[in-house]
Amino acid sequence: MIQLKLAVHHLTKSKSQSLPFILSNLMWVTTTYIFLSMIYNTNIRENEYGAVANYVLKLGLIFVILIAALSTFYAERLLSKQRTQELGLYSMLGLTKNNLRQIIFLENSLFYIICTIIGGILGITFSKLAFMSLKALFGAASLHQTFTLIPLVYVAVIFAVIFLMIILFDFWRLRKVNPINLWAKATKPEAEPKSHTLLAIMGMIVLALGYYVSVTVKPTGAAFGQFILAIMLVVVGSYLVFVTASISLLKALRKNQSYYYKPNHFISVSNMLYRMKQNGAGLASISLLCTSILVALIASVSLVAGQKNLINLWSPRDVQIVAKAPLSTSAKQGINELADKHQVTMSDPQTVTVTTPVMGVLKGNQFKAQFNTKTESTFSSLDLQQYNRIQHTHYHLRSNEILVYAPGTNYSQQTLNVRGNRYQVKKQVQSFRGSFVYGHVIYKPIFVVAANQKIARQINPQPNVYAQGFNTRGTKRHQKQFASEVQRFLKIDPSNFTSKYVMGDLLKAMFGSLLFMGILISIVMVCATTMIIYYKQVSEGYADKHNYQIMSKVGLSNKETKKAIRSQVLTVFMLPIIGAVLNLGFALPAIKSVLSLFSMYDLKILLTVSFVTIGVLIISYLLIYLATTNIYRRIVEKN
Repeated sequence: MIQLKLAVHHLTKSKSQSLPFILSNLMWVTTTYIFLSMIYNTNIRENEYGAVANYVLKLGLIFVILIAALSTFYAERLLSKQRTQELGLYSMLGLTKNNLRQIIFLENSLFYIICTIIGGILGITFSKLAFMSLKALFGAASLHQTFTLIPLVYVAVIFAVIFLMIILFDFWRLRKVNPINLWAKATKPEAEPKSHTLLAIMGMIVLALGYYVSVTVKPTGAAFGQFILAIMLVVVGSYLVFVTASISLLKALRKNQSYYYKPNHFISVSNMLYRMKQNGAGLASISLLCTSILVALIASVSLVAGQKNLINLWSPRDVQIVAKAPLSTSAKQGINELADKHQVTMSDPQTVTVTTPVMGVLKGNQFKAQFNTKTESTFSSLDLQQYNRIQHTHYHLRSNEILVYAPGTNYSQQTLNVRGNRYQVKKQVQSFRGSFVYGHVIYKPIFVVAANQKIARQINPQPNVYAQGFNTRGTKRHQKQFASEVQRFLKIDPSNFTSKYVMGDLLKAMFGSLLFMGILISIVMVCATTMIIYYKQVSEGYADKHNYQIMSKVGLSNKETKKAIRSQVLTVFMLPIIGAVLNLGFALPAIKSVLSLFSMYDLKILLTVSFVTIGVLIISYLLIYLATTNIYRRIVEKN
């Protein structure tokens, strides 16, 4: 069959284009299989907190499939222009449109078969390593890997759909093209893009607005929505700036005669100007992918590193029970019996009586009770006698004096206004061993210590709640079993019961799977970025080849050619990485606010992870730059 021979010939002949396409799709298939193998691992799903990890992995799978589909379509679009030349040649030799469709179908089918089979084998091979990594992050020694054919079937179906959409897209483009004009279409030069000053200004305004929203995000319930809004504005602004503002900048450089009329600048500015309309979107995509890599790694690592802070904030003791009444004698006796049953020793019992925390906003020196998207704190009060007993201190307060404990806030006022009354802040204390987070809410707890119970009720006229806790000793397994039995015995809502060991495993499962997903997705995005850069360089190399050959005939030396190539490629390469670092700089305040919302913000960890991640990304980016520059130069200089 001549069509099959031609499809195989094109696949083997154009190795510089087909091989990277196969390698990138192998990565998509391998990564998709790894995610599916974890999702359909019955051992993970049946684990105590496996449902949390399973949900996180499903979110990651959706993102990976989306990136794989978009990246494959992008590479196919750049490949199609080179394929068009061969299709044009075949049409001149007498092949019909139906024959050309058969070649396209067979070629993409070969790509699909190769990528699915080899990618499936690689997925099975590397899933063992991935499972061991997830097991370590998950913190469950009892987990073991199970094998099922379901992930392989789903991988085959997913990528069959992607490649089928590519084939249909190629058919649709071929439908409107006269075969006799295919060759001319492939070699048709780009027209100079028009300047869109208004769109360029709008792009910069939208980008600046996205940066403003990101910088001004506060750790409230609205932080997630504001962060998503900032992301959307930055995405739209980045595309507008790269597509329109870059054209305006290049035209301004062209008007600068002292800069433009130099061999390397003249060639690089001219070449980029004629193709920036389509390449601007590619540069914006590279910049946003690099930004996503940085944000995903920084956020996931910071969450894992800060989970202990969250558990300690929720409960000062290993086990804590928050109820509207003290534990009865029979309840205490039942807890003691459960401790004996599970070989657990209880110690350091502590009971703190405070007014029921109310949600609100601490603004300046005034606390206002409210529950909406601006809510950021919970507010409760207690008497001085309890505080001195718990902290082993000897403070003395007058009737209008208070102590304030407000961890994670910037409160530094000398007075506090509550419900129309003003109180003098004698001291903002830095420690309170009875601190807890009521209902495991995400808001910052504020405790006000008054001279006596009467004034404490005046500050916050809510019924009392009793936070009763104790530490435990024993094996980790026995302590977890004991805590779970106590919760069932007392019939307490999970939001009012805290066990450091139970919550620790839950958060480890959640944040460990998030880190696992962040690492895998970052690898996927690095591959997507590399593939976009590679195919952009290959496509531009073939487009510039004719121009460089003409200029070499009129006197452009080989040295000047290399200098011009370096100037053009370096200019194109620096824009996305500069944009990514700039985006991250403005995203850090938003990341800080989201982490602060969960009491997981640690400036040292955040900055360390940020600098290391940026350094690794820049080094990887420079390696890609060196490799693709050589590829571009070989294409341009090839006779």
